Amino acid sequence: MIQWFQTASAPTRRTFLRFLVGGAAGSAFVPQALTSAETAAKPKRGKSCILLWMNGGPSQLETFDPKSGESTGGPTRSVETSVRGVKISAFLPRLAQQMEHLSLIRSLSTGEAAHERGRYLMHTGYSPIPGLSFAPLGTVASYELATVDFPLPTFVALSAPDIPHSDVFGETHLPFALRDVKDPVANIRSLESVKRKRRARLLQAQEEAFLSARRGREVERRRAATRKAEDLMTTELLSAFRIEDEPEAVRERYGGEFGQQCLLARRLVTAGVPFVEIGLGGWDTHRDNFDKTRKLCTELDTGFASLLEDLAASGQLSETLILWAGEFGRTPTINGDDGRDHWARCWSVALAGGGIQGGRVIGATDKLGMDIASRPVQVEDFFATAYHALGIDPAEKYTVSGRKVKYAYGGKPVRELF
Repeated sequence: MIQWFQTASAPTRRTFLRFLVGGAAGSAFVPQALTSAETAAKPKRGKSCILLWMNGGPSQLETFDPKSGESTGGPTRSVETSVRGVKISAFLPRLAQQMEHLSLIRSLSTGEAAHERGRYLMHTGYSPIPGLSFAPLGTVASYELATVDFPLPTFVALSAPDIPHSDVFGETHLPFALRDVKDPVANIRSLESVKRKRRARLLQAQEEAFLSARRGREVERRRAATRKAEDLMTTELLSAFRIEDEPEAVRERYGGEFGQQCLLARRLVTAGVPFVEIGLGGWDTHRDNFDKTRKLCTELDTGFASLLEDLAASGQLSETLILWAGEFGRTPTINGDDGRDHWARCWSVALAGGGIQGGRVIGATDKLGMDIASRPVQVEDFFATAYHALGIDPAEKYTVSGRKVKYAYGGKPVRELF
């Protein structure tokens, strides 16, 4: 069991900076106590986010918007869920039983049907523009939600390649990539021994004179990385990375590699990490779509459902936003290789936790899945929804190459989800 070492009242970095600015301006900081009625009425918001990234573009027709019995549906069948009237793919039986915790947007439209552009768009909320480095959701969440002096990485990426990088908030908020769930933080050893502590102090003393005469961005990057590594080696929260501490029955319930990463993500957000992204690749199914997606869905279903079950059982789901998405969907038409091609006109994403009400379906596609039939949702609305669920103002601005841009450009939260 991971203990909480950060108190519930620990200020986020953003809050701390605002407080300092307010104090410098001579403003008084007088917290206003909420009445019990106001506290009860205040909606819960997420303290962390887990993004389940389906690299390659998952088929909405084999996951959350099946068209069973239609010419575009192929052999995929639908199954009833724990929410009356809501059906999803029969490839996801355990998630079907968790539907009361999960909500769907079936009418997302983005217009970017190339892998690189779609991946960039669905990470940042912006289509790529040469010369501009927009911040991905993980970087923004890390910046906004991380508590002051938090010792663990605040944006962790598990088997999630090609995440857009933006250092607009500093190197601390770039993704910290982990490759092997069995040895997630390679070469890290405790600095608890007296000898190692002395060595660390000696190294710091030797560097001070050198660094003081050579100030610059690269030097500061190196110092920040060194401090972060030392924090990581000395914190008790390092145990969050040890999934072997979980009972064997729990680890077995989560399944294979993807499931073990979901288990690790659960431990990390419990320890206070604001953002974790998990990648599951193989969804670019131009050939043999149905067999491939069935196998992928088996892995997805086991890990995702276990994650939902455990977060709901512990009461953490209300404070943990979970997003399921890829760069686009797949064509309703089936090509000559028994596959589906790229499709950005109308496709699905899933959301849970962080104040999102479960069991809801937003929007619909037509009978064949070719067009949006009701309640279209744009990508900026999806991002505004995510930020709102995390208690972050979607209209907040940051600077990219001298230009002020919003976290979610022009987007509005999908209110039906709250």
